[in-house]
Amino acid sequence: MRVKITGERSAPDSLRELISRMARGRGPSVTVQRQELPYWQERGWTRNANAYTGRYQTQYASFLGEVVQHGGNHIEFFLYRPSEQIQNHSHWACFQHQRDGWYRVHMGRRPADVSSGILTIERLITEAYA
Repeated sequence: MRVKITGERSAPDSLRELISRMARGRGPSVTVQRQELPYWQERGWTRNANAYTGRYQTQYASFLGEVVQHGGNHIEFFLYRPSEQIQNHSHWACFQHQRDGWYRVHMGRRPADVSSGILTIERLITEAYA
């Protein structure tokens, strides 16, 4: 198909406005601030003074957990009744039996906060099952 340009003229204002709206979307853009909740809170953990309770949750399994923050970044993480998969994982040596099925999870690198510690344990659970 051959096209022959016989002249040039501007598109009507209404057509230019329509194309402009289509290119930028409908109406002016609005910035929406994300609600910034700590990970522990997003995941449904509850806090009572310096103790947190909740569940370490992965696509494979969920375990009851407890976290105690003694001040600063001295935080202890506990997991209730680790599964056989966790017991067969290379990090099983990091679990220290405490009482009635509860295990303290020792971490080589101290987490900066409660949320990052919970994420670390959830990653370990995922590795144990994957």
